[in-house]
Amino acid sequence: MSYTYIRREEDLEHMAARAISSGANFADLYARFGPVLKGYHRRSLPHTLNRLACGEVFDAQDDECVSAMGEALVAAANDILPGYGNRILHECTHGDLLSSKMLEDFRGLILRWQSFALVRGQVRARMAARRVLAEIGVGG
Repeated sequence: MSYTYIRREEDLEHMAARAISSGANFADLYARFGPVLKGYHRRSLPHTLNRLACGEVFDAQDDECVSAMGEALVAAANDILPGYGNRILHECTHGDLLSSKMLEDFRGLILRWQSFALVRGQVRARMAARRVLAEIGVGG
């Protein structure tokens, strides 16, 4: 018996919808449970969270703040258990038994941030690829 694997690429519309949904969800959770940011990012955070909550997840003016939120989450987890925030980004930690509810919450937020940031970047890359192909007259 022979099996054929067919890779189906998610279409841009579904990816964008996933980015919008995950961005709004992440913004809601960060607003309630995320750590306070420092300096400029502290002042821009409410505006970024508002745009994300409203579905405006691709605005380049939010890039630094979105990155700062991820860095703050990782640092907060690392403060509770040294190195753990970084571990969450690079290893599967779902089976970890944690003695801190706050650390569990940060793990969930870090994973949501990572997922949102990934799909946000993927959608932007696909949109840029379409623009380039349109410029050179390929595809449609």
